[in-house]
Amino acid sequence: MRRTHPLLLILGLVGLILLGREAWLYASAHPVIVGVGALAATGVGVFVLSRRHRMRRTIAATDGMTGAQFEHYVAGLMRRSGFRAVRVTGRTADLGADIVASTSDGRRVVVQCKRYAGNVGSPHVQRLNGTAWTIHGAQVTMLVTTGRITANARELAGRCGIVLVDRDALATWASTGNLGRLLSPRR
Repeated sequence: MRRTHPLLLILGLVGLILLGREAWLYASAHPVIVGVGALAATGVGVFVLSRRHRMRRTIAATDGMTGAQFEHYVAGLMRRSGFRAVRVTGRTADLGADIVASTSDGRRVVVQCKRYAGNVGSPHVQRLNGTAWTIHGAQVTMLVTTGRITANARELAGRCGIVLVDRDALATWASTGNLGRLLSPRR
């Protein structure tokens, strides 16, 4: 283990003391500015924490859903986000197309939903890639899950042009109604 030289520790401590003294003097000379700054920082902190709590609460609702309920939940998010002609297929042998829709610019979207507590791996991406483009004619393919997506699945999806929406991205989507960076045409 590497040790820090005692002189550096002393210089750091002196620097902190001087910085603290300057902050105290500034606060004494400008109490209104410091007070407004503290209130603004507190407000931002409260906003960020409440938004995170709201996102967690929203996504937690999916944990008790059945697969079919989750598909309808995702379809609702798609409608609120501006997708058109959103349709849940509702078939057991859907070959990876749980939802079909169109983007606002007319591209055909095929969505596979996985309501999982665990990991979604590259076999899931491989199966979706094998059907979405050729069988379903997708121009945009999405895999939406309540679980976590493995690094191998992310790498494969990137190579195949498949949009991945994991638990964190789903929480953001549910709270903001925005998919952000995710929709781009297949390469």
